[in-house]
Amino acid sequence: MAHKSSVHADARANARSDYRSDVEMEAAPESYVAELRPRPESPPARAEAPVVDATEALLPAAHLLVRALVQSGVDTFFGIPGGPVSPVFDAILNTPGARLIESRHETGAAFAAADYQRASGRTPAVVVTAGPGATNVVTGVVSAHLERVPMLVICGDVAWAADGGRLLQDSGPEGIAVESMLGNVTRATVRVSRARTATAQGLAALDAAQNPANPGPALLVLPIQLGRAATPTTTVATSRTEFLSRAPRHVVEAAAEALLNARRPLLVLGAACRPHAAVIRKLVDALNIPFVTTPQAKGIVSELHPRSLRHGGLAASMWARAYTARGVDVALALGTDLDDCSVGPTRYVEEGGKLIHVDLNAAVFGRNLPTELGVVADLATFAEDLYETALREGLRHPTSSQVLRELRQSPAYEQPDFESDASPLITPQRAIADLQAAAGPEAAFVTDIGEHMLSALHYFTATGPESFTIHLGLGSMGSGISGAIGLALARPERPVVCVCGDGGMQMAGMEALVALKYRLPIVYAVFNDARYNMVYHGYRQVFGREAQWDTPWTDFARWARSMGLAGLRINHPGEIDEAMLRRVRETSLPLVLDIRIDREVRVAGGGRNEALQHMSMRDGAGR
Repeated sequence: MAHKSSVHADARANARSDYRSDVEMEAAPESYVAELRPRPESPPARAEAPVVDATEALLPAAHLLVRALVQSGVDTFFGIPGGPVSPVFDAILNTPGARLIESRHETGAAFAAADYQRASGRTPAVVVTAGPGATNVVTGVVSAHLERVPMLVICGDVAWAADGGRLLQDSGPEGIAVESMLGNVTRATVRVSRARTATAQGLAALDAAQNPANPGPALLVLPIQLGRAATPTTTVATSRTEFLSRAPRHVVEAAAEALLNARRPLLVLGAACRPHAAVIRKLVDALNIPFVTTPQAKGIVSELHPRSLRHGGLAASMWARAYTARGVDVALALGTDLDDCSVGPTRYVEEGGKLIHVDLNAAVFGRNLPTELGVVADLATFAEDLYETALREGLRHPTSSQVLRELRQSPAYEQPDFESDASPLITPQRAIADLQAAAGPEAAFVTDIGEHMLSALHYFTATGPESFTIHLGLGSMGSGISGAIGLALARPERPVVCVCGDGGMQMAGMEALVALKYRLPIVYAVFNDARYNMVYHGYRQVFGREAQWDTPWTDFARWARSMGLAGLRINHPGEIDEAMLRRVRETSLPLVLDIRIDREVRVAGGGRNEALQHMSMRDGAGR
């Protein structure tokens, strides 16, 4: 969109910042601020399959498809327009209840869609054009595949050449073959072959994405000539797969008995538990057993809970390390694949111990830790049944409370005094403490990938299921920067803080313009150390030498202000305060904090190299 210089001049003249008396902040040009459509009411329950009905005689197939998706609960469409997919964008703009979020990169659209789904529970669509649009979205789709996040990816395609000649951006079998390219990382790949079947095929792809047993992305390819084709309207009943798996009663009772008779039991909570946080909390209270979360599940039950060991795996808390080091004879893992980032230095079960693993996907059993009992079951149902069993039988572990009291007398952190002002430079942990104090308990934090991630995991205290987000399915830089968009869209009442590095911001920082366009109150806290610091320390540890992984010193505060965002440089501990972040909420103007970090300080023993070393040195059960 073109902006007139007068708009910029007016914005500069009228926008004085009260973050600091000596800092001038440029407001967003009004011509660049989009008006968000309100979200439609909640979609019908899964058991009440909606019916798509239309009264017009003929409509473009893309319009009928988008209408059906909206009626099926897909209310938000992320993407970037392009010629081959233009019929779909036209349909989105003309369909009541459809909301379009224009991203800056297709993979950014997928990351934003993923966190929108996590926070709202609603399946989003990602709309990309043929050719480069399809190739750009791959990283985000792979991440959603690995993290089992449902989304519908709609990819346009060029019209078929009558003479069989090659067309620019051809994504079909004679071109880049997008179905083959994404086939291994999607739950279904569907190419619309006839305009009149576009709606039915789109709903079938959506159903595959939302399969409760194995949710994830699904691909729908719609060639431009079919999307534009005038199509008779028909009544199409949406297809919904109903799935309910309940563990047999004797299996639940056996799990309860094993946990309650254990010398040192442990609950391991994974990311798939997040939608079921309430029943998981009930279960934790009933069993009186210590629990630890994986990094992606951090905060599912508050880390202030008296039975919390905080999180294990990557950058694990000292409590989790200490408890598991003493030996765990029975562990119950719920909704996690127990990969290297989830396990790392925390031995969730000792050699010869018993691991009970519950998940809807049996493929995760025994993947990294030997599983004695794998239970394919719905997590909420299993947790409820286990809770009822414990309540009915009066089961409650007799000694865990005393063990936990003793353990929690020691610090949970590597640096217990991390909130002090002793250092003239800002340490990563002090920056985390200042950000959390300034943002308040209602804030949603998301971390990008890099050295800063370890400090966020280790030192941030997550107090609820929506308080902390991380993308570790693929571990892609830029995932948190884009994901913050989805979080803010799904929960506009919650302030969002994205902790990211200078490398990630240089790679994916243009997504901050999406926050500007849609007036999303996001704080981008850039831990600026002018280096790929995780790579630097990894090379020093593994290869014994200091490679040059420096990045250009970038003034991200000036960079932000040059584009109309708010921008401030933070040089010393204590400069981040509550008034600064409150201003973001009041103005809905995104803020970029350029935090000059002491780059020699890191979480010892918390990186992926250590996790891989622990995982690769397994010599028996429980390693």
